[in-house]
Amino acid sequence: MEVYDPEKDFPEAWKLLQPFMLSDDTLVTIRNSMTRELQHGLLRDMHARSSIPCLLSYVQDLPTGHERGRFLSLEMWPTNCRIMLVKFSSEKDIYMSSRCVIVPHTVAASRGTALFNFLAHNIAVFVRDKKVEKDNLPMGIAFAFELNKLSLDVGILLRWTKGYGAQGAVGKNIVELLQNALDEYKDIRINLNSVVNISAGTLMALAWSYPNCKIGLIVGTSTNAAYVEQTDECQMYEGSTKQPLMIINTEWRNFGANGHLDFIRNEFDKLVDSVSSEPGKKLYEKCISTLYMGELVRLIVVRLVKMGAIFKGASMDYFDIQWKMEMKSIMAIESDPPNVYTSAQEVMEKFRIRNCSERDLAMLRFICRIVTLRSAQLVAAGVACLINRMNYPNISIAVDGGVYRLFPAYQIHLNKYTLMLTNRNNKFKYVISEDSPGVGAAIVAGLASKVKITENID
Repeated sequence: MEVYDPEKDFPEAWKLLQPFMLSDDTLVTIRNSMTRELQHGLLRDMHARSSIPCLLSYVQDLPTGHERGRFLSLEMWPTNCRIMLVKFSSEKDIYMSSRCVIVPHTVAASRGTALFNFLAHNIAVFVRDKKVEKDNLPMGIAFAFELNKLSLDVGILLRWTKGYGAQGAVGKNIVELLQNALDEYKDIRINLNSVVNISAGTLMALAWSYPNCKIGLIVGTSTNAAYVEQTDECQMYEGSTKQPLMIINTEWRNFGANGHLDFIRNEFDKLVDSVSSEPGKKLYEKCISTLYMGELVRLIVVRLVKMGAIFKGASMDYFDIQWKMEMKSIMAIESDPPNVYTSAQEVMEKFRIRNCSERDLAMLRFICRIVTLRSAQLVAAGVACLINRMNYPNISIAVDGGVYRLFPAYQIHLNKYTLMLTNRNNKFKYVISEDSPGVGAAIVAGLASKVKITENID
């Protein structure tokens, strides 16, 4: 039990943080709003106006756990890429060999085909090294950038994130762009047949060993979720409905664009939004993801310093720098046992704020706890919305991202509020995805090829 009572011992912080403290009724309202927006995203006549667009993945085959063979994948993130050779053995084991490639700034910022030529070169080096360059192995892409999927192997790039300058690729199919670059290597045969977004890749990666996995959840520097929908409910899908299921990429980070979060967004949320790279967009994500949680904590502390309520007389030169507070610092502050503030003091030392009083460090921890709690509550509202919609009696949820993996308090909050917001007959379990989205992309490629490779893969 903590010695300090926040309401009595640091009333200024308590009052300032009241707008972050969400009631159970508020969370139910948000869950219900997300449910309606999700339903609208699936409808042809409402899709364009929904803040949860529910994009089709065109992934309709789920793994059974009996898939065998060797598959390739490319995991493409904003700062790096990973090329993978994935082998599925008969013992339900996954063997993965990979090569991480840092994309040089000069390549990322280039405007022509340099990026895809760079990727193709590194893929060529990798498959030659693994001696599979002639095997025509199925290959899938797990893609962290925004796509408009038109089929399993057609993903039209909508936009890059900051730092990428290959504007010539916007509006084009990234599978085709990479295939064209690979075609320059005449000694290589690769069956590049699919592209999935990161959350769908996370879902598929876990579904091989957990057949009841029905949600892929990303909570980190960004947030998103993919889930399994009935094909008949996907009005935007114009193909055959013989296959009953379709993985949907919710793109729920945009929730709030229609005003559904206005009643909980406070002055600090609005400040963070105003200085972000995309003001007015991704409002749900800006209440949740690691980048924004750190900045929210920093802004609250700066306000309290100006009020004379915390760190009196300390130099704020370093703490005043935007985006300087990182999630790893927040997790360190919250990692101390009750009434111990060793890690919190170490964090403040990095900001050159030394010899802090125990009360100030307790107040700092309270601020971090409230901001991270709200993040977990909002994610829980979204997950509960998906669980209730699918209405399976028991599912596993694949979670990727450092917040859940490395932050025990976040795990506790997320489980608690998901349980509160989920129908009682729908059981669920969060499972940390040990295998990356690239493994899921490899599974998608294998299923898409319809080739059952049964040779000895040792």
